Amino acid sequence: MNQPHDERLLREVFEAFTQFAKKIQEEDDEEKAWMLAQTSDQQVQALLREMTFMMIHVLDGIGKLGRTNGSALSSRFGIPKGTVSKLTKRLEVLGLIAFETVPGNKKELYFVLTPQGETIYKLHERLDERIQAAATRLMAEYTGEQLEFIRDLMNKLTSHSFLQLDEEQTRESNF
Repeated sequence: MNQPHDERLLREVFEAFTQFAKKIQEEDDEEKAWMLAQTSDQQVQALLREMTFMMIHVLDGIGKLGRTNGSALSSRFGIPKGTVSKLTKRLEVLGLIAFETVPGNKKELYFVLTPQGETIYKLHERLDERIQAAATRLMAEYTGEQLEFIRDLMNKLTSHSFLQLDEEQTRESNF
């Protein structure tokens, strides 16, 4: 269902989308700053400063899943297995997770949070609760129908690449 649209409106939508993407990236720093402000533990603060956004999210994934392996983290959170492997090694070096093996199977590694990892996981959980509450207040301004539209749009945006869509349309128009 292709519909003609006003070029100015399309540019405004694209600009709003671009600004939203930038805001998401900027909020990573804001989230880390919030977590740093929530603890007076110097060691936890030092660890947080060493962590990247992805490390925090992998740690959060381990906290949510409990004793888990790389395949489960990868499939559940959509993180490539190689990235999970690299980040879990860094988290272990920082002392935030430990590796466990299954007796009789040294290849199968499971990740568990250490006490320091648990502390940072709990901080991130509190952050997520605050974000969820704020998002709920924001979305209260919209009808169920509007929220369904937003959900569908966000699902399309995250499941498609604009470059791939352009390439598909170019191939279709060549036939």
